Amino acid sequence: MELDRLNDIFLLSVTHRTAPIEVRERLALDQEQQASLMDDLDEIVAEAVAIVTCNRTEIYGVSTDRDAPQSVCGFLARHSGFTPESLRGHVCCLRGADAARHLMRVASGLDSLVIGEPQILGQVRQAADQAREAGHSGPILERLFNYALVAGKRARHETSISRGAGSISHAAVELARTTLGGLRGRQGLVVGLGEMGQLVARNLVSNGLSDLQLCNRSPERSTFMARQLDASNVAWERLDEALVTADICIVATGAPEPILTRARLEPIATERQNRPLLLIDIAVPRNVEPAVGLLPGVHLHDIDSLHSIRQENLQSREETIPQVEAIVDDELRAFRAWFRGRQSAPAIQSLRQHAETIRQHEAERALRRLSHLDERDREVVLALSHAITNKLLHAPVTFLEDSDDPTSSRRAVTDLFGLDNAGR
Repeated sequence: MELDRLNDIFLLSVTHRTAPIEVRERLALDQEQQASLMDDLDEIVAEAVAIVTCNRTEIYGVSTDRDAPQSVCGFLARHSGFTPESLRGHVCCLRGADAARHLMRVASGLDSLVIGEPQILGQVRQAADQAREAGHSGPILERLFNYALVAGKRARHETSISRGAGSISHAAVELARTTLGGLRGRQGLVVGLGEMGQLVARNLVSNGLSDLQLCNRSPERSTFMARQLDASNVAWERLDEALVTADICIVATGAPEPILTRARLEPIATERQNRPLLLIDIAVPRNVEPAVGLLPGVHLHDIDSLHSIRQENLQSREETIPQVEAIVDDELRAFRAWFRGRQSAPAIQSLRQHAETIRQHEAERALRRLSHLDERDREVVLALSHAITNKLLHAPVTFLEDSDDPTSSRRAVTDLFGLDNAGR
């Protein structure tokens, strides 16, 4: 299978831009589900990498089959419990340079819910590493992801895109702060202390929360964090008691289904006697049943409620975004140059060998007729032959190097110069 057109690269993307959380949470496949999906994709694509985060499920693939994206969509639907028809309306499909540009924008933080959020670069790197270790990626996607990671690193080092940008955790705390008019004098509760939950806890403290409680299935982690932040450690079995007194509860566990249901929260809401509870669920899949928001006094927000924070973040970074887009353009040009060179190298080498054979033959024949020349003059003749050959090769070599369709370009050059289909 010859993979030599830029459009052999494709992307299927479902993000916060294309699908509501009800769809995204079903696509947040766990490690076992991802592995099974990728094994199935090996049957229809030459290379594949999947990025699965709380706000995006993206599959990058390489295949000469024009129908491969449609087939991949079918596999993704099957593994996430959708029909292909119901999922297709939420999927963005990109090819070639558009797919490559999208990945670089993702790695640079430009496509995140919170512009410039720092976690996505590590998630892109992890996706590439996992695909390589499992044997799903190959030379094209590995190089593409390398360029994307370079773009992401440059964006963070050469611009202020991530300076103070925060992440979903920062946005959740900002939502709590603005909703309540400040955090001083409030009691907060963080449920789930993975990476996101730990960031939430730290941000609540740094924003002036007076009383913080931490609850995690694994007590060791919550105990450790409680010591660091001078917070209270709540045993998992006593979560309901903590919910009775909290003003703010931010939930970020890795549970595959809601841990806070309406049935569980109803007696808690009754005990609170309509005292407001701000409940922010930043987990995908969601940790809080949507019907909880119907209970008196409970104000429920999920990750899509952070849209207003995202808009403010976007406005504050309008000057930085063009700088990052320029970095993306730069790395995209570098990737396309590599891709063209990779595909055109055999034809260029064959063309140069063909030209060199002709040059040597004609130069030697001319020098036999000019036997009276001294050594210096012979060197002048040879230099002239080299210069003419290089000048004549410049146009066809440039044509091969700059083509986005190496197959057609190689065919044109090999036919024009009679290279016996070399490099096709």
